[in-house]
Amino acid sequence: MTKEQIEEAAKEYSGLTDNPKDSDSREKGSLCIAFKDGADWCINSVWHDASEQPKRNEIYLVQMGKDGFDTFYDSKNWKVFKRGLNITRWAYIEDLLPNTEE
Repeated sequence: MTKEQIEEAAKEYSGLTDNPKDSDSREKGSLCIAFKDGADWCINSVWHDASEQPKRNEIYLVQMGKDGFDTFYDSKNWKVFKRGLNITRWAYIEDLLPNTEE
C-alpha cells in the first residue's frame, strides 16, 4: 500500500470527516492514527536486518543499497554474500504475499 492508500483506508475505517461540528472527531482521529500505525507496522514487520541470516531453502527478497532489489534462494556464506551485494535488509517472499485466508 502507498501512504496515500493507507491514509484513505484509515479515514474510511474511522469515519473521519472534515466536519468541524462532529463531536466524535477526536475519537475518530485517534482511530485514524491507530489504523495508519498498524498498517505501517504490518508493512515494516516482514523486513529483517542484514545482520540476520535467512533460513536455508527459503526464497527471499533482498534490498541492495537504497534502490536495488533481487530474489535469492540460498546462500552458503551469508557474511560474504551480504557484504558483496551491499544487502541492507531482506524479507521472505511468503511474508510479502497477501493473506488469502478468510
